[in-house]
Amino acid sequence: MLEVFHLAHPLKESLYTREPHVMALGFFDGVHLGHQSLLKQAKSIAEKNKLKFTAMTFDPHPNEVIKLEKDWRYLTPLALKIERMAAIGVDKLFVIKFNLSFASLQPSDFIKQYVLGLQAKHIVVGFDFTFGNKAQGTVDYLQKVSKYNPFDVTVISKQVYNDEKISSTLIRKIVSDGDVHLVPCYLGHHFEIKGFVFNSNRHKHEKKKNMVIYIENKYILPRPGIYSVEIKNKNKTCHGLFIRYGSSKRNDEISGQIIEWLKGGVVEELTVKFIKQIPFESMAQYS
Repeated sequence: MLEVFHLAHPLKESLYTREPHVMALGFFDGVHLGHQSLLKQAKSIAEKNKLKFTAMTFDPHPNEVIKLEKDWRYLTPLALKIERMAAIGVDKLFVIKFNLSFASLQPSDFIKQYVLGLQAKHIVVGFDFTFGNKAQGTVDYLQKVSKYNPFDVTVISKQVYNDEKISSTLIRKIVSDGDVHLVPCYLGHHFEIKGFVFNSNRHKHEKKKNMVIYIENKYILPRPGIYSVEIKNKNKTCHGLFIRYGSSKRNDEISGQIIEWLKGGVVEELTVKFIKQIPFESMAQYS
């Protein structure tokens, strides 16, 4: 069972853990194939040494704080990222509140508080991981410091597909371009979002049943268009369409057999998995 610890800088000594563990470090947006490789390596080291397997991530994204990009969009908002971590088998997840105070932390202080202070005996990072004030902390720095401190470092090499580095930045671009069929090559599964629909009885006598989907979290979304999707609620799954309008005046809509299964007058949470974009000229077959 995953335990989640929300921590804020400066870290109080009373929050320091006394239990040694192996910790994976990173932002992990998307928990893509590169992240999965890193996390699985950390899990393997933890099991071999009979230690807890932990991970550390940050919220919100540094660009929201440092570059003031308040409309930053995520592949996996925090709640979904936590689900992904639990599925991989993380025992404890440390979520650090990323603010200007934390961003200005010197690399040596980060090591003191968030590695040694949390009793990490082994940390696992990607080859391009950086931390601390102005990203002064690097993988080389970690490896040098570890020689004089009671923790080890494992660095995961670059993961590639079609000669491109698997990265959250690349996957966000693929999604925003509407090329959702390519996402599994990098993410390991189709891109999906969670949202809510309100099923009113007025749909009962309508021939075509489209429903507005309300997306509360800051998901990145594909460009305007029509997408073949898999729609799922707590009990059932069906295939349908996602209509992305991309206009502030119109909400996105979904259609599919699952709408007929929803009880009238209630709010339902749905998961929408994007399979592929449908060219407008091909829409006749769906009419």
